[in-house]
Parts: sequence; C-alpha cells; structure tokens
Amino acid sequence: MNSLKQSAYYAIGILMMKGVSLIMIPYITHKLSLAEYGSLEALVLLADIGTILFSFGIVDAMYRYIGTAEGAEKQQLISNCFTLSVIVCVVGGSLIGISLPWLIHTLPVTFESYQILLLLIPTMIDGAISIPLTLMRMNAMAKRFCILNVIKALVQAMMTFVLLEAGFGIDGVLISAACSSLLLLMCLLKYQWSQMGTFGYLGSSRLILSFGLPVLVGGASVYMINGLDRWFLASFVGVEQLAIYAVSAKFALILGLALQPYALWWFPNRVAILNGVNGKQECADKAVLGVNIAILLATAMILTAPSFVTLILPTTYQSASTLLVALLVIGVIKNAGDYLNLGCYSGDSSKAQMWIQGICATIAVIGYFVLVPIWGLLGVILVLTIAYTARLMMLYKASQFLEFLPYCHMAWLSALTISALAISTHWLITESMSAPFQFATGIIFSILTMAGFAKFSIIPLPLDVLRKFKLIRHSAI
Repeated sequence: MNSLKQSAYYAIGILMMKGVSLIMIPYITHKLSLAEYGSLEALVLLADIGTILFSFGIVDAMYRYIGTAEGAEKQQLISNCFTLSVIVCVVGGSLIGISLPWLIHTLPVTFESYQILLLLIPTMIDGAISIPLTLMRMNAMAKRFCILNVIKALVQAMMTFVLLEAGFGIDGVLISAACSSLLLLMCLLKYQWSQMGTFGYLGSSRLILSFGLPVLVGGASVYMINGLDRWFLASFVGVEQLAIYAVSAKFALILGLALQPYALWWFPNRVAILNGVNGKQECADKAVLGVNIAILLATAMILTAPSFVTLILPTTYQSASTLLVALLVIGVIKNAGDYLNLGCYSGDSSKAQMWIQGICATIAVIGYFVLVPIWGLLGVILVLTIAYTARLMMLYKASQFLEFLPYCHMAWLSALTISALAISTHWLITESMSAPFQFATGIIFSILTMAGFAKFSIIPLPLDVLRKFKLIRHSAI
C-alpha cells in the first residue's frame, strides 16, 4: 500500500503540474497565430537542449549511488551532486550569454536577445532544482513533491493567462516560466540544505561524472532523435507545420504524463529492488508491468484523443489528430526501451547505453537529412519509428547481456493483441461518425480494453484496495 500511496501522490502532482499546461493549449493556440506558436515551440526546443546539458547526468548518478549510501557518506554525495549541478549551470549559462550573438544568427527562427536570456533563467534553475526534487522521490516524500509542483504549475498558468491577456504574446509565456522556476527554487533550498549539511564538497566528483557523463551523452543523443526533428521541420517545412507537429507531440506527451506516477516510483528504486530478495524476478515483473501500462494508456488515447483534438483546436490544427496516433505508437516503443534496459544501470558505468543512444541518434540525423526535405511530417514519423525501434532492440540485448532478467514476454504480447483488436474494431464502427460520437464510443472501448487487461491479469488489480472496498461495502450493508 505504501508504494500505491506514493504513486497516488505522484499522480496528483504530475497531473496538476503537466495537466495545467496541457489544458492551456487550446487557449494559447487561440491567442497566438500559427507562426507565433511555431516560434514558441522553437524556443522550447532550445530550452530542452539546455536542460539536457545542464543536467550533466547527475540525477542518474544519484539514483545509482545515493540510494545505497548512508550517514555521512550520503550527505557528502548529496552535497557533491548539488555543488556540481550549480557549477554546471553557472558555467553553462555564462557560455551561452557570451555566445548569444552567434546563437541568434545560427537559429532557424528569428528571436530577440532578451527572449533567449528569459529562456535561460528557468533552464539553468531546473538543473539545480532537479537535485532536491529527486531526493524527495528517493526519500518517499511524494506528498511534498506533489504540493510544490502543483504550486509552481498554478503560478505559471495564472501568470501566462494574465500576461497573454495583457498582450505580451510569446514574452508572457517566457516570463511566467522564469518566475515560477525561481519560486520553486526558493521553496526547495531549505530542504536541500538539510540533506547535504554543507555546500561545496567535490570529493566524489570523479565517481559521479564517470556515471553521469555517459548518461549526458545518451540524453543528448535522445534529443537528436526527438528534438532535431522539429529543427528540420522549422528549416525545411516552416514554423506553421512545426506548430501542427508540436501540438500533436504535446498531446502525445499525455502518455508520458500518465505513466509518471509509476515511473517516479520505479526508476529511483529499481537498483535497490534488484539488489534485494528475489530482485531479478521482481525487477522483470515490474518492468513488464510498466510496458503494459503504457500499452493500455496509449490504446485509450488512440481511441479518444484524435476526436477530442478535432473538437477543441482551431481548424488550422485539424491534421494534428492523425499525427497524434503515430506519435502515441512511437511513445509505446520508446517507453519499452526505457523499462527493459535495467542491465545498463546495474554496474558502475552507463557506457553501453551511451553507445546505443549514439548509434540511434546517427540513424535519426541521417534520416532527417534525407527524408524531411522530401516528405516533411511523414519523413519525421518514419525516422522516429526506425530510430526508437532500433533503440529498443539494442537496449534490450545489451541489458540482458549485462544483467539477465526473466521477463514474461507473453504478457506484453497479450496486451498488444487486445489493444490491436480494440483499435481496429473501433475504427470500423466509427469511421463515418462525427467527432463527438467517435469520442463517446472511444471512451466505451477504452473501458472494455481495461476490463480485458484486468480479466487476463495483464495489469494486476491492487488486492489491498479491493479488500478495503469489500470492507466498505460490508460495513455499509
């Protein structure tokens, strides 16, 4: 029940934090033109690059080493991680400030210098606040994690609304992001200090960086797979098509958002579970469960989201509903690669993952160069499918070689079978229906799919909750 309770808090926090921004998409797309929204998305992509670089793989090193450390050693490792993060953010921010004229000239979309600097504030801060937020997850402080992130999301949403109504446009979105990140940093500093005691310890830097740097390279490689696509669209197709693709991608992110409660509990604890009693079987079962949850959620979204997008977005974004289905399938493939690669994290190095991510990034870059100028959005979809499928296969092979786990493959094969049956049947029945009827029918089919997953124990029901429910019914009678 403890892990279930933790996941419930994470669910509330993540749904509020990310859900608020998703809810605002219809509002923002009506307030900004197609070109303005495409330009805003280009700025977000720039922030994504900075987030990867400023992270330096330190959070993954925390998962690996702090989870098994105790006492003074644990405090020193926490201090080392936070100190390194601050140093990286300050040095990285300074370098970006110095190279600002060159950066503005190089970007495929025109921006003002102050817009890049506004964007730099939350990007730098997010690198530092990721340390205390990760500590909260590792220390089972889901409730506090939830409250802080909800506050940040609400402040950012309210500021965005006020500033857009005041006519600030893209600048209003950037200002609200900077202010909300500063607020969250101030709220986290006291907790961070209580965990590390002192600031400035660097004695374990070599250990942390030896694990974190390969993760950083891997993260940069992932960005080349799922980030350069938008730069190529902006360069070869235009910001209008980028805007449509970006909206589809944001709705597809709901899949990752829905998976976060389980992921936020699982990823920080997987190494500790592996080292426990019957650890290999436990990890194998929980990893496959993560894959099956993704299949179920993606199926529910494929059944409902395209018609929902058609209903709520301006007519200029209608083609986003078709792209959304393809991106959800790609999201399932990516998620499977994330869950079935525990062996890459079981040792003292993550170099195997680094090489695999690098190979897939090379495949993606070549694909973008060749296919996007010719096929545009379709080219992007093909490249993403090939790259993430190759990533899944290589990560699985490498992981099993480094740390063999007894996965039950019949579970995810059954999940795919039920999902394919539900989607194809729904499509045949609703092909000629209007969007509202398609959406309503999709909800019914989603419920039936969930029932099928439960019937065949693809996703086990939480027995403690069921027992509690029966007790409540009994007492009511």
